[in-house]
Amino acid sequence: MARPVNRGLPADFALDIPDEPVHIGDFLDEEPPMPVARQPRLVPPRQAVETPTMEHRLTPEIVREPVTTEEPRLQAKPVQKKSQPSVIRYQLNLSPRAKVMLEELVEYVQTYSPESDARTSEVFQGIMTLLHNAKDELELAELPRRGAWGSVTAKNFPGVLSEAFEKAILKAARKRGAIE
Repeated sequence: MARPVNRGLPADFALDIPDEPVHIGDFLDEEPPMPVARQPRLVPPRQAVETPTMEHRLTPEIVREPVTTEEPRLQAKPVQKKSQPSVIRYQLNLSPRAKVMLEELVEYVQTYSPESDARTSEVFQGIMTLLHNAKDELELAELPRRGAWGSVTAKNFPGVLSEAFEKAILKAARKRGAIE
């Protein structure tokens, strides 16, 4: 069962406030403390230091350490780290259908190639290398505009783009003499 909750201030609460305003002083209104001139006290080296008294804790004091002349030590040079990591991470936002196609392609490469542990990044890098080599043959001026999100032209844009990629790859292969 829930306990009853008494909200607000207790009934016996009293706020005693004086009727007239309270005047609190300002630190600028106070007189500054007079500086005390002290004789510098030298601490002899290798002696136990006394525990500071209250007077010493409240007043600043300069203690000079004896100056020793030592030969400069050779310091190890800091190792420079590479400014960029060797592997650059990149996120791809794929549609569920494109994700399935990429996974199927990776599985196909793993099944039918000598490398049964081929990674997704390696397969994708192979695809990118192929397309990058054919980019000079890529004709994108004739592609239709994508259109508004959800429209037929927006849904068809990846297919039209893949056809342009295919034509560019075929033209590049013909130039290299891979296809007659």
